[in-house]
Amino acid sequence: VSDAVRRGVAWVKVKEPEAAGRASPLELVLLALVHGGLRPGDPDFDRLFKDMMSVEPEWTYRTALRAMVLEEVERVQHQMELFKCAQFLVDNELTNGRWTYGEKTTFPTPSLAPSKNVASGGARAPKKPLKAPDPLAPPEKPPVKNTIAVKQQRNAGGGGDGSNSQYAALGIRACHDSGIVLPPDVIQHALRAWEVSQHPGPASKKGSTASKGGMPPARGWGYQDSGDGEPYGSMTAGAVAALTIYHHILGTPWKTEDPVNSGVHWMADHFTVKENPDAPNNRHHYYYLYALERVGMLYPTERIGAHDWYTEGALHLLGAQDAEGSWGSTVDTCFAILFLRRATRPLVESRDIRSK
Repeated sequence: VSDAVRRGVAWVKVKEPEAAGRASPLELVLLALVHGGLRPGDPDFDRLFKDMMSVEPEWTYRTALRAMVLEEVERVQHQMELFKCAQFLVDNELTNGRWTYGEKTTFPTPSLAPSKNVASGGARAPKKPLKAPDPLAPPEKPPVKNTIAVKQQRNAGGGGDGSNSQYAALGIRACHDSGIVLPPDVIQHALRAWEVSQHPGPASKKGSTASKGGMPPARGWGYQDSGDGEPYGSMTAGAVAALTIYHHILGTPWKTEDPVNSGVHWMADHFTVKENPDAPNNRHHYYYLYALERVGMLYPTERIGAHDWYTEGALHLLGAQDAEGSWGSTVDTCFAILFLRRATRPLVESRDIRSK
């Protein structure tokens, strides 16, 4: 796996993602590179990082990924930039608790307060014992000494989609882990939006994981809401991950919640690593694999139904990597690297946080 990641990183490094436009993979590339072993000081990483920082937060996808990069690289040094990411995401939540591509916002001067038992995640993922230290592992994160509160400046419009919304949750989690205090009503609205947009059925397949032992029926998510299209893999996985994040930030359990468990059970019923299950035209396979990784790490579970999700996914990816080290496109290669690295940190109280 480490060799495949190194080859993937080497391939991605020779690409030049554009810094402009909502479709730019710049932040995704940086996130994959840092999880693939690159650090500040590497000339390729520094050049791309400078490009990212040359523009203000503007698009939901890119802002969420930007927050993830900043939190992973140095969350204390970049806390003010993380505040901007949080302000953008909070201001672009729609009245129904969802997100679309977003619009620019303004950034007020924040006030800092000493942290007091910040409820923040960020512990390293539990892994099987290694014979030697993992050379690609990011360094331990520094203590968060201050908090910065965000106030919502606007909240208008409806619509939104499950893709922007699931990435908004990832960005919000990165900001939360960095000592950014988010408005509880923003988190509650976002959580409720996922709950009400879950597809109503049908019930689980006979003999399925979800139909046994009195578990809630398997129910997934589509791209829009419960009345627009059938559920499929990447949207269901993204929804489950987002729900766990919001429950964690609110301090409420998620493993007892029917929407979460119904989503995991849908994934067990439809499990595969060879495609994006039930997706229209079988699109966005690697996007789905990264969403699957997030479910495994955030729920957390080593198995989805009867499946060892990581082993099956890793074996598939190792067989799919081409001779040049890529998985086709820059975006798909980044998603593959993030899956192989189990890049998502579990939702546990961080020992890096200190009270002052």
